[in-house]
Amino acid sequence: MEELPQQIGRYRIDRLLGAGSMGNVYLAHDADLDRPVAVKTLRDLALDPETREIFLSRFQNEARAAARLQHPNIVQIFDVGDDPRVGPYLVFEYVHGHTLKQALKKRGPLSRDELLDLAQQVADALATAHIAGVIHRDLKPENLLITSNGQVKLADFGIARIPNADLTKEGQFLGTPCYAAPETLRSGEYSEQSDLFSFGAVIYEAACGERAFPGLEALAVAHKVMSADPVPPSEANRGAAIPSALDAAILRALRKSPSERYASARTFVSALKQAYDGRRPSKSRRRRNALPFAMTLAIGTLLALWIVVENCNPKPSHPGAGADAGADTGAGADTGADTGTGTGVGPDALTPHEREEAAKDELSNARAALERGDLAEATAALERASALDPSNPDIGDLQEQVLAAQPDGG
Repeated sequence: MEELPQQIGRYRIDRLLGAGSMGNVYLAHDADLDRPVAVKTLRDLALDPETREIFLSRFQNEARAAARLQHPNIVQIFDVGDDPRVGPYLVFEYVHGHTLKQALKKRGPLSRDELLDLAQQVADALATAHIAGVIHRDLKPENLLITSNGQVKLADFGIARIPNADLTKEGQFLGTPCYAAPETLRSGEYSEQSDLFSFGAVIYEAACGERAFPGLEALAVAHKVMSADPVPPSEANRGAAIPSALDAAILRALRKSPSERYASARTFVSALKQAYDGRRPSKSRRRRNALPFAMTLAIGTLLALWIVVENCNPKPSHPGAGADAGADTGAGADTGADTGTGTGVGPDALTPHEREEAAKDELSNARAALERGDLAEATAALERASALDPSNPDIGDLQEQVLAAQPDGG
């Protein structure tokens, strides 16, 4: 058993809170500010000096980024350092409570209200982080702390991945890979969508009490994550009474391709709420949000048909006037096709697959415009996407984000 350190940095150690493969977490006292804190140490991992320096630098940068996040559902980072005796350490706000992992082990699956409350709080935390450009990268039940009044706090922002580490070492450092997205295990690609996959794996477990990708051996679990689809939560635990719509909502968050998951964590929560209400989330939302664009498209189609009929009618008795009018109308029809797709090719000239892919490109344009604050371009890109593929479920989600970003809140 490791000896309890008396001091780490300026923090006096009171007792051990928990231990894991990454290191230990201690309850400590900050004498300067007279408050309890949690100090997390990271194991040395026998790194060579150069790699250790790279790791520590990246570790500190990530911790600084996480320290900028101020949200009631995020555990605040107070300090980061490198103690000569215990190595790198992080100092967090001390949260008195238990982890989601402990709650599930003790009580089993969460009820509907408990699951939706948990999901909403986690989604709010992730949204705050992602807006700030911070990717959590290690979302799992152990990193969700729950206080006595039910407040959820997302912990362990800033844990960095060791550069040039192989899968086994990375799996050991970051913990079990059963919550990691396929792209992170395959090629180390971390993004908002990889956090969303981890969020889906957490909600899967909260709903049925079983892991989406069970197993004890890290590499075998990683292979499952990359190559196998999880069984529906209702099949993993038939006693949990999980509706089929909830199965579908959760499994979408766990799709292998990042582009097939939800647009955001909050969109995922909306889908969970609708699933519990017995509705298929994408269908009702598609109809409601796509209606204005569909009406615009229908009016454009009627106008085009009118132009064709007019051009087929006999020429009027004043050829000059008729020719001028026909030329102007034809130019207007071409312009309308360009505006509808943004490609210079009318939607009807594309195959269904091409329309679907072109709509995805426009959705990417809308997301990029939204990120840089260009709401007019985001709206235009969404209109083009709706003209190409009005059934795409992400159109409505992005519309809501654009409305929320308006100065008056939409």
